[in-house]
Amino acid sequence: MRPLYWMFLSAAMGLACGVSAIATQPASGTPPVPTNTLIIVPTEAPAESPTEIPTLQPVALAGPPMQVGSMWPNVDGSLLVAVPGGPFIMGHGGSDNPEHTVTLSDFWIYQAKVTNQQYALCVKAGKCQMPDPIDDFTFNDVTHVNDPVVGINYKQAGDYCAFVHGRLPTEAEWEKTARGPDGNLYPWGSNAPVCNVLNFNNCIGRITNTTAYPDGQSYYHALDTEGNVFEWVADWYDALYYKTGAAQDPPGPDSGQKRSVRSSSYKSKLEQTPASTRFALDPRDHLRDLGFRCVVEEPGRFAPMCQTISSNPGSVTTDCPKVNIGLTATCQKGLVTVVVVDDHSPDPNAVVSGLGACSPLSVTPGNFPQIYKCTSDTTASITTACNYVLSSPATCAEHFKLDITTAECMWDGSITSGKDCLPGLTYDPVKQCCTSAQDAAQEYPICPLGSALGYASGKPVCIPGNEALNNPSHSELVHIQNPATCTGGKNAGGQCTLTAVSCRQSCPKGGVFDPGTCSCTCY
Repeated sequence: MRPLYWMFLSAAMGLACGVSAIATQPASGTPPVPTNTLIIVPTEAPAESPTEIPTLQPVALAGPPMQVGSMWPNVDGSLLVAVPGGPFIMGHGGSDNPEHTVTLSDFWIYQAKVTNQQYALCVKAGKCQMPDPIDDFTFNDVTHVNDPVVGINYKQAGDYCAFVHGRLPTEAEWEKTARGPDGNLYPWGSNAPVCNVLNFNNCIGRITNTTAYPDGQSYYHALDTEGNVFEWVADWYDALYYKTGAAQDPPGPDSGQKRSVRSSSYKSKLEQTPASTRFALDPRDHLRDLGFRCVVEEPGRFAPMCQTISSNPGSVTTDCPKVNIGLTATCQKGLVTVVVVDDHSPDPNAVVSGLGACSPLSVTPGNFPQIYKCTSDTTASITTACNYVLSSPATCAEHFKLDITTAECMWDGSITSGKDCLPGLTYDPVKQCCTSAQDAAQEYPICPLGSALGYASGKPVCIPGNEALNNPSHSELVHIQNPATCTGGKNAGGQCTLTAVSCRQSCPKGGVFDPGTCSCTCY
């Protein structure tokens, strides 16, 4: 088993499972877009006491076997599945997909569609553009890191595949992956689609993670080839191409106006789900239910990371701080008092920002509540992290040793692999792994598909994705109006009014409560 590497994107201040409460002024428009933080991690292998890295004795790698059922870990955390060369039945008698036999060479393809956490690694490296924020509105949400990335046009999909030294699959490669050599009607065989083998026909009504339907896997163990979201493929679309295309490794038409699209989505009807069905879109299009997967022609090209983060495959107990930003009503024009709350005080993970221009009334870093007096527009936020109690010790992938002090996994240099590294990393010829000037495990934390980054005893660890929380209770968005103006509007007499908190019949000094409007009139 070779080391697995994976990627994770956290929201807000870059803290995994980030808890956030944001207060923002209407004058600033909309709340700020969370920043992106990338992370890297391995899986598997029993925990071991830290040992000194032995003298290297490289062993030549023959490479992964090209046979049905063979899988190989890729640098971004994906798993590649082998699709051995040979003939297969393509098409199913439609006007644009007549049945015919095509022969393909060997290739390796992503077992699942590219996920949010994988695509974010390319964004961090500056090699990919962000997905459309309206289409992929969960891109920054840790609970959706294993969902397929969407809101991606054809070029963006191709850019990502190039980032991992791969490419988009041809229509023929995609269809063979989905149907197998004998032309199955569906990835799982000939039985009609039902809601427990794929995400379609609004069975759920939203995108699900790419590993949610193992019973719908194909002959080559590829997941999600039907349902969930459509997939870009490499070819230009031509309705007549199947009648004239090459019988050996057809590359698709030389040109066209639209690019071919395969698979189906969580909204697709029954008639759209046969794996031979073809679709086409303008290559500039991006949709809320359109993603992609890649073909990689050189598995094992990348070297492992010298340092990675440990993983915990078992269940966890979650302890998340409850945070909030509250406002204290005041009748003094141009003044708002902001109270920042965290029920886990002192909380070393808590970061308060946006209040630098305000005057601290009672503020001790890491301790709460914190009280500020603000006299100008601002955007305030607090971010922190959930803490996880592991049910079993953290572990490392094969060929890594666990350092129990740092909870990081250290490469033992016991095998020879490729020499390519991700942008920002450098190949170490002595240790035969990728490193950086700083701590590579912290700079490039990646979690395996199906998991997400968490913190146990203050140390990063990958936990099962269904255990990860992004917005625990009491994490909320609070809007504050410009304190230099009336915060509740003006009454008929022109006086400034304030809305009383929770319609309590109390007002700050200088205000009179009006039960009819649940507001305070300031005098």
